[in-house]
Amino acid sequence: MAVPKFVSKFCQYMWNHYSKDGGKLLVHMGAAGWVLSSAAQIGMLLGDKSIDKKQKKFLLPQESADAAVNVVMYYSICELIKRGGDLLVEKGKFLTDEVVDLILKMKPSSMPVLKQKEWTKLFTKAELKQNLSFLLQNADNLNIVKNLSNTERTAVLDAAKEALKKFESHKNNVGIISAIAASVLACNIITPYVRNKLASKVQKKLQYKEDLAVRKQQITTNITMRNLLPKSFKSFNNYNSFSGIKI
Repeated sequence: MAVPKFVSKFCQYMWNHYSKDGGKLLVHMGAAGWVLSSAAQIGMLLGDKSIDKKQKKFLLPQESADAAVNVVMYYSICELIKRGGDLLVEKGKFLTDEVVDLILKMKPSSMPVLKQKEWTKLFTKAELKQNLSFLLQNADNLNIVKNLSNTERTAVLDAAKEALKKFESHKNNVGIISAIAASVLACNIITPYVRNKLASKVQKKLQYKEDLAVRKQQITTNITMRNLLPKSFKSFNNYNSFSGIKI
């Protein structure tokens, strides 16, 4: 049985975008999960016939506000922390000894022996402003390969490829850990706090509108009057016993 074309395209898309960045997949799938769960909650509220229209009018804005906070806070927090982890790795601030050792294999024989903490000496100050993955992918443009023999140049480029492979694996692991940690932080600490604050404000605003509408209805129908006024006092019909006016 042949695989449908749209399935193969989807699989290829997922591979191209997430095969080397599992952390990004976790963030995007987590946000999608919040979107779907929020949509299901609102859909349930809309379709529940046991809830009258008046209650729905009160509950829908609150549920919508909760959904917006859940999705926006989750995605923004996770994306920010995940990108921060990626940046630390790309700038060489968070590397494993294994990655550093592979980078040091790029050292030309003309350079003195370097310690692990001296690996940055393989690059110029201008080059270090770039991401490390970019430098390893474009090792043939590095300053250290200039004036090298073809044999030694090939050895440096091969070492760069090996270092890049290990570097990408390390960056992927850091991204996954960052995404998981950010998800726990967003779902259990920050988002609930912000959601409760916002829900409280929305509830107070809706309650005020509801009370105002009820009050207007009471005044219009004179249900708060102790006794209805005679027709000769028609101009006073909009006043009620709570107004403090005595006749």
